[in-house]
Amino acid sequence: MAEQDAQGEIVREVHLKISPQYANIAVVPKEGEKSDKNFPHNLHNAAELFLRVGIVDNAEKLKVATDKMISIYAENPNGSTGMRIGDACVCWNCGFCGIPQIIDEKSIDEKVPGPCFECGEKEQINWLRIKQKQGTNFATMPWIEVAPLSEEEAEKKKDAEIAAKRAEVEARVKQVLAARAAPESSK
Repeated sequence: MAEQDAQGEIVREVHLKISPQYANIAVVPKEGEKSDKNFPHNLHNAAELFLRVGIVDNAEKLKVATDKMISIYAENPNGSTGMRIGDACVCWNCGFCGIPQIIDEKSIDEKVPGPCFECGEKEQINWLRIKQKQGTNFATMPWIEVAPLSEEEAEKKKDAEIAAKRAEVEARVKQVLAARAAPESSK
């Protein structure tokens, strides 16, 4: 719920529960960022940074995407049913975490992060590395996410939702008309 503070600024109270697992998802610094002591080392630090500078929407988007990925892993996916698997990025512009857009093979070969799948940002973006402890070692895991629908699939889904809603409304109308007709027939 939004409120106004003494200066008339809109303020909202936000509670984000960030899993300790976020610390196992490293943010890979680019060449010029390696010496920056304030650079966030993992997604837990990234969420804190977004909140510290007041970019709450980015922190929330980071949390939603990361929680989805963690829950997919928890369900032990087979990796083939409607999933995208690969290297992921964090976008500092919009907070998106996930597999970036693939522009061309050159970006893959050079391991250039991005652009962001969500907003298209090309500069303010870093690779992510998911580390999972396996015995005494750490293994790097790929990012896994539900594949976005194609335009055709999205249109079919929308049409199906509209048809289902229409059927629900028609059923309710029939029910109401039957209820109205029942008292009249008993007179």
